[in-house]
Amino acid sequence: MKKLTTYFIIVIAIFKSSVLIGQDFGKKDSLRISFLTDVNFSSSSDDGRKQSRSGIGTIGLKFETGYIYGSTNFTVYSQNENISTDSTETKIFGSNLLLPENSSSKVSNFSFLLGVKTFFLKEEDIEAATFSFKRIGANVEFKVNNNLWSRDSISVPITINTFNFNINYTLLNAKILNSDERIRLILSGGFTSRRLGGDFGLNSNKELRKSFLGTDKLAFNGANIGFRLEISKFYGEMNLTNFDRSLNISGFSGDQSIITLGLIADLTLVAEDLGLKKKK
Repeated sequence: MKKLTTYFIIVIAIFKSSVLIGQDFGKKDSLRISFLTDVNFSSSSDDGRKQSRSGIGTIGLKFETGYIYGSTNFTVYSQNENISTDSTETKIFGSNLLLPENSSSKVSNFSFLLGVKTFFLKEEDIEAATFSFKRIGANVEFKVNNNLWSRDSISVPITINTFNFNINYTLLNAKILNSDERIRLILSGGFTSRRLGGDFGLNSNKELRKSFLGTDKLAFNGANIGFRLEISKFYGEMNLTNFDRSLNISGFSGDQSIITLGLIADLTLVAEDLGLKKKK
């Protein structure tokens, strides 16, 4: 409890002195670097148990240069340190495969994101109409999450690697009157995947994987559609995923939905990229 309280004090302190960095179009040559904190809660609509819900706090860095942006984040708090059950059910582990952020609070759990706000990278300043190709961007994301799965007397450490590729459309990008804050509505769609790694992914552990998930497969590819609403420093997001339903992994296969609510606070530095210059 002390760890969670300390983390929220840090978030509030940064919140008071921060400027939100969102996905506005901006100017081509601007450069901004931010210390980023994110507290969010996620849940699958099909499995609302506490152990199946994600409640995490992360810290990291974010950069924006013109229309290109990126970030890296590390988990410093998680409400669930492991996933365990005393029964023979497998759904709780399938839900963790769907929502890998529900992992232990170790810095070995991290994510890296790189994207573009628009494909019109050569334009100096973009002011796009509500429906415009200039509002289309894309991003790629890679995440590593580690956890401990336990059932009866069996405990096994697992690693879930996630790769996402999305095409984004900024449908709404409005400035709040008498404020620098923004309201944004971003639609996205693309590819998502999960890969099981660590010792859990060894060939010698095929039967172990079957006992936890009902399959010995290591790789799972699917599709994702997302809707994200940002209001100042708060955001809500819904993602609809589809993974191969023939695998029959309860809590994971077929059509699933994930709801996320969060708060972002970041301390921003504005800089000028000088490149490499020879000193005189």
